[in-house]
Amino acid sequence: MTNGTLLSIGDICSETGLTVDVIRAWERRYGFPVPVRLPSGHRRYTEADLARLRLMAQAVSNGHRANRVAKAEDVGLRHMILPDSNPDVEALFTHVLAMDGEALSARLREHLLVAGWDDVLRDLVAPLLDRFSVAWADGLVEPHHEHLLCEVLEDFLRNLRREYHPLPGRGKVLLCTLPGERHRLGLLMSAMAYAANGARTNVLGLDLPLASIAHAAKALGVDRVAVYMSVQSSGETVRRMLDDLRVRLPEDCRLLLGGKGAARTRKVKGAERVDDLNVA
Repeated sequence: MTNGTLLSIGDICSETGLTVDVIRAWERRYGFPVPVRLPSGHRRYTEADLARLRLMAQAVSNGHRANRVAKAEDVGLRHMILPDSNPDVEALFTHVLAMDGEALSARLREHLLVAGWDDVLRDLVAPLLDRFSVAWADGLVEPHHEHLLCEVLEDFLRNLRREYHPLPGRGKVLLCTLPGERHRLGLLMSAMAYAANGARTNVLGLDLPLASIAHAAKALGVDRVAVYMSVQSSGETVRRMLDDLRVRLPEDCRLLLGGKGAARTRKVKGAERVDDLNVA
């Protein structure tokens, strides 16, 4: 991945989820990152650039404006991502560091006994992901930690969703992402909310072509297609895809947009923005 200690812009995009356009825009507007220029003219970035860009990407993902993020010191970025210390979140994170998936899963189930599913997702799972992102930027965790965390959370969310059954009159919903989306956990959290609300829930997963989403919606007879959009799924290219998807869907099928990317994308005619965990 590296040329010595230097990274290509492709490496940066892969590691942060940022796009080339966003990184170049930050270079122009905020003076960071400052790439090293090779004799060939290609840009290269340092490991320190990568660490800060990871923090910046997560802070923007949490809803902070890019101009404020760019001006903040690293300590301030960490506070934007994790404004409050939560002992329960730290306990969960300890299990991630120890690669103890069984203990992590068991502790999540214990919290369910005293709190509702929505409180567990909002107050524990989402902050745990933020805690992991800070540790990732600081170099305290590695890919095997990320894979363990994702596997445990995906199993937890799927098993929890199976405890809810469709209710009359709550309709059918198809959950998916747009092509190029890389984040599955937000999609599964949204699916949990729809299932808990009594909807018959169908999850297609990541990176399906728009035509396939439309075909599936028709074949399943759903009344809603809910698209999960992470903060990286925003901008005019995404908006054009949503316009295309709206045209492909049956007229009586609602197009719902959730996730942090939905709030950062200009309004799409015929589409509705929803709160991921409050879909009633």
